[in-house]
This record gives sequence, structure tokens and C-alpha cells, in this order.
Amino acid sequence: MAEGPHRFGPHPIIGRFACSPSPGERAEIEALAAEIRRADPGLDATEVFGAGVTTGLADWPTLHIHTVDKPLQGGSPVMREHRALLLARDDDMAVIARPSSDFVRYCRDDLGLGRVEVLVPSSWRHRGRLAVRVLQDETLCRRVARLAGIAGGLNVVPYQATGGVWALASRIHRLAGVPVHVGAPPPNLAAAVNNKIWFSTWVARLLGNRALPPTTSASSWAHLADRVRRLAHRNGRVGIKLPSAAGSAGNLVLDSKEILAFTSLRDLRAHLREIFLGLGWTEPFPTLVSVWEDSVLRSPSLQGWIPHPDEGPPILEGVFDQSVTGPTGRFVGCAPTSLPKDVQDRIAAEGARILLLFQHLGWYGRCSLDTILIGDAFDSADLHWVECNGRWGGTSIPMTLVNRLTGNWAHRPFVTVGGLFPEGGQHFGELLRDARSRLFDRDVGRGLVLLSPGPRETGTGFMALWIGGSIEEARVELARYLNDVNRRQRLHPRGPFQPRLHPRRGPRDRRSPAG
Repeated sequence: MAEGPHRFGPHPIIGRFACSPSPGERAEIEALAAEIRRADPGLDATEVFGAGVTTGLADWPTLHIHTVDKPLQGGSPVMREHRALLLARDDDMAVIARPSSDFVRYCRDDLGLGRVEVLVPSSWRHRGRLAVRVLQDETLCRRVARLAGIAGGLNVVPYQATGGVWALASRIHRLAGVPVHVGAPPPNLAAAVNNKIWFSTWVARLLGNRALPPTTSASSWAHLADRVRRLAHRNGRVGIKLPSAAGSAGNLVLDSKEILAFTSLRDLRAHLREIFLGLGWTEPFPTLVSVWEDSVLRSPSLQGWIPHPDEGPPILEGVFDQSVTGPTGRFVGCAPTSLPKDVQDRIAAEGARILLLFQHLGWYGRCSLDTILIGDAFDSADLHWVECNGRWGGTSIPMTLVNRLTGNWAHRPFVTVGGLFPEGGQHFGELLRDARSRLFDRDVGRGLVLLSPGPRETGTGFMALWIGGSIEEARVELARYLNDVNRRQRLHPRGPFQPRLHPRRGPRDRRSPAG
């Protein structure tokens, strides 16, 4: 896989691993991709959006739109929308429904990321679906089309590829009469790869069943009750996952003793239905069912970028340790991994095969893969692939931002933390004022970076990272900052979580991460 720096549109991409599948593995990947295409011929279809709308990125202005089409994507829409500013540069545009003027100024002036035009759609229908709201705003569409026409083309970079995003790109193309590139995969392929059932099915075919926790799926209440009980007989806990939910947002973990207490499948079925309705999961099927692993040593995430085939193979940008909390493994932060090199190389080698398969299917753009290491020691641990994040997220955005701020995150390691919930809640301007002496200094290459507006704007909390000379320095300084905020604002996370800035050390911590 390609090492060294690359640039795709506004994004600096730096490869870390030089691993390439063998000729035999490549042949297997090509055959599997052909089989998947035969089963779903429209997987990479984009013709309906017009010949002038294609995947890719060019040297044009970029419209950043961090929208989702479905619920259970996790996180705050306000937080997600504003993170688009961390990827934007001079002459770009970002769609934000309720922009925080303080955060916009911070990204422009303090971080020096560029002068970005913030677009606010007028329509309040389809709340949370920014692409649809922009489509309904004729004035805004024509504004974007005019700028695209002047530049001779436009990039559209979404949080995640959706039909709405591609429809918006098509609309701009028709209005402007210039090519529009979408820096993301075709919408059908994006939906498939982000689906946990689809992902587990084809990863098992590619790498073997041992590459996953024991996993199955259920298509009805009766089927679900049967699958859950079968797994409960052989394992301590069972995980149920809504396949299209992001991260832990659609996870449910059940103790096997609770499951086996029901002697009747009918009673277990009624119990599961009651739990699902309480969670608001009214249309849960098909549902993924798997063992919820014990003895989790670490939960690494492999960050990748998939270019067009003629631009080279997938680029592996790094392995990161994820911090998770709670019974369902909610993501709360990340840092560059401290895993031994041979373990990182193993993750990279298997991940390269998965990403190459996606490239053969027509994928373009950001893609990360979540794993867990199971066992008593790293050198003998089982590596399980649990989820694909075919979108921008809580690791890839900070990683790319640190590349922008420092030139190379590997030379300036960072630690992130999020999910902090003040009792009173602060506006971003207050957070910024209180943190002024700690803020990132470009000349020094160290300091605090705030990644979202304040809790008062987001309604959920805020995210931050610290860039340091070492990972340990970043952890220590970020912890000091959080302790100071605690003292001033009585800051507390939702539930029992206390910010953990260190990854798992070993099998004592047996909670399985989001998957």
C-alpha cells in the first residue's frame, strides 16, 4: 500500500504502511468482488444522477455537508455539522443549520483553517437531513451553482454518502453545467459497507470465520429469540446490533443468565420485543446477533483512504487505540496506538485486503475499520473485525486536522476526548475564553484544540484534543485541562463514565467495544 504524503482535494493523506496483498490474495479479492457485483449489479450505480456527477476530488472549491439520512447515527447533529469546518479550507463552503459564530471564527482565525462560507438552509422540514434541506432551498442551490460555474467544477464532501447528497450534487451540476465530484462512494455501496450484516458476511468470506466473533442474523422476533438463546448457551453475553446504526448507537448487550432464565422462546420473544420498543427500535429487522466478547485487550481502528484504482491502491493512514465506555461500548476518544509493530502490521495486512475489496466494488474516499484484540497477550491474540465506518468520524477528522495543523500527526501525536456533559452548559465562547492560555500554538506545534461548539449549542457536550510532543504528554495535558474544567464548571459526563485517556492495558478490562 502507498506510503508517504498525498493530497485528494482538500485532504492531506499520509500513508503509514507499505503492505500489499499477494498475487493469490489479489485474485481471490477480484473473484469475490465479481461475485458481489453479480449478486447486486446496482451496487455502484450513479447514472441516475447524470454523467457529470462522479466519485472523486479535484482542485475545485468544496461543499462540505455533514448530513445523515437515517436515525441512530450517534452524536449530536450540531456537533457533526460543525466538524465539517475542521476539513474545510479557503473558498470552501460548509452547510450548517444553526452555526456557532464563535466556532466559525475560531476555525478561521485561531486555527487558521481558511475563510469558509457558511451556508444556512432556510427549510426546516426533514430536520437533520441537510442535503434534502439544501435541495428545497432554491436560492441556496443557485448560490452554490454560481460558485461552481465560476470555478469550473465543484467537490461535494459529505460526512457519509447518501442518496440525498448525490441528488444535491446532481442538482448543482444541472444548474451550473459543470462537473461535480462527490468525495465519497456511490450511495448504494455506502449503505452496504456501513451495514454490519453485509460487512460481516463478506469479511468472513474474505478472511475466514475466525476473523469475526461468532455472528449470525435474525429476520423476525421468533428467529431473534432462537439465535439469542443459542449463543447464550455457549457465551457469557450476547450482543444485538441494528445493522445500519453508527457505532454503539444501535447496540444492546444481554447477560446470558438473563436470557436463559426464560424457559419458553415465546416468553423470551416477548421480553426482547419489550426491550426493543423501550429503545424506540420499531423496525429492527434484519438484526445482527453476535457474541459480546470478553478478554478484550484493545480496540484498534485502522484509518484508510481509498482512491480511484488508477490513482493507486488504498492508503493506510494509521492504527489508533479507541477509548470506549459503558455496557454498549460508546466511543469517547482515541490516540495513536501503542500496540507492538508486529500487531499493527497484522492489522494493516488484513485491513489492506478488505479495503482493496471495497476499491474493486467502486468505493472512493474515507473508510475506517474497527477491530478488537481478544486473548491474554498481544502476540497470541485473536483479531476480530467488527465494523466498517464508511464515513468521516471521531478519529479520521481529528487525524486529518492534525495533519493540516502540523504537517504530519506522527510527528505531533494527539489524544482526543469527547462526550463531556456540563450541568449548566457553556457556550463555545466561554469555553474558548477559559482555555485561552492552553490553545494550540502553530509556532510551538502543541496545545489544545476544541473540536466542536460548546454544550449549550450542541445539547450533548463537546470534543477536544491535545497535540503534544508525545502521546503521554498529550494525555497528561488534556487530563489537566479537563480537571480544571471540572473544578470551574462541575463538568460531568452522562452516566458513570469518567474520561479515560489511556487505552486498555490488558484482559482485566473485559468490556467489548462498539462494533
